[in-house]
Amino acid sequence: MFDNIDFTEKRVKSDLSGGINSMALLCSLANYELKPKELFIFYAHFVEHSKDTMKFVEDGVKYAKERFDSVKIKITQNSIIEYFRQEKMIPHPMLSPCSINLKIIPAKQFYDENNCDFDLIGYVKSDIRRWKNRKDKDDMFYNSLYPIIGLTDEECFEMVEKEIGWYPEIYRIKDVNGRKIFKHNNCLPCKNMTEKDLVSVGEYYPEKMVVALQLAKELKAYWGRKDVPAELLCNHCEFL
Repeated sequence: MFDNIDFTEKRVKSDLSGGINSMALLCSLANYELKPKELFIFYAHFVEHSKDTMKFVEDGVKYAKERFDSVKIKITQNSIIEYFRQEKMIPHPMLSPCSINLKIIPAKQFYDENNCDFDLIGYVKSDIRRWKNRKDKDDMFYNSLYPIIGLTDEECFEMVEKEIGWYPEIYRIKDVNGRKIFKHNNCLPCKNMTEKDLVSVGEYYPEKMVVALQLAKELKAYWGRKDVPAELLCNHCEFL
């Protein structure tokens, strides 16, 4: 998984996102024989994350501190709604100024400030396309590694359940066929969501969709990959 790389004297950055795969990467590293003495973790928290996300990250940090000699953590506090309001736009799904400015750039600064030797990325088998698109670009700025690219999402869930003891409730919401409705624990809603994703946010997290639709109305914009009728997205939105 780590190709027998000796990290013991290296400064390694392995971020948490609030999602399952980044936590699985942390667990994998903690159980690696040649793990680093110094670990650096960056997490960009958003008001729009599910309510138990911060607790999940905090438990991950506690887990890390019990297993590494030195852990340095940086957590930023953000609101995607307020960011879009300030920018006076909801970005096109193919554009991600929110991720770039609120996550990627601060994480890169954290990497540089601490003279890190490696940046570990928690891509898994389902991220092969993202991995291929990103790895060459990353090599220009980071010494990036993708240790769990051979794992499946389900293997990550099993690992995190075993090592951390739990994971966010959003992953336990399932459809009538027993399939997870939310595959990622990201912003609710995200500007990149499909119509189906947005409808699910409106159904299971109506309080977040209310605020999001208020912003869309204010900016004369819409969330997701196409303009979906607001009444379809949130049956609980009294202002509509």
